[in-house]
Amino acid sequence: MLENATEELVREVLAEYKRKDPICDCPNCEDDVVAMVLNVLPPKYFLSSATSGEKIAHTLDKKLRFEALIKISEMVPVVCQRNHPEKQ
Repeated sequence: MLENATEELVREVLAEYKRKDPICDCPNCEDDVVAMVLNVLPPKYFLSSATSGEKIAHTLDKKLRFEALIKISEMVPVVCQRNHPEKQ
């Protein structure tokens, strides 16, 4: 099964973001934020011969994690407002 390794990275960064700046807990908001961020970050798929070290290196890439954090911080208010306009 193919998996976009960038999705794992984005979900990890979002979890870290939520620990510092709580956002809506509904699964729709979280999935929408992840989808919007993944639409702007490059996908990453590994060959079956890839080592676990290569996969871990991608997940720990500081530049990519920083880019994900920037996009998450931009998308959270947009998604929350769209999904819950009554809270604004």
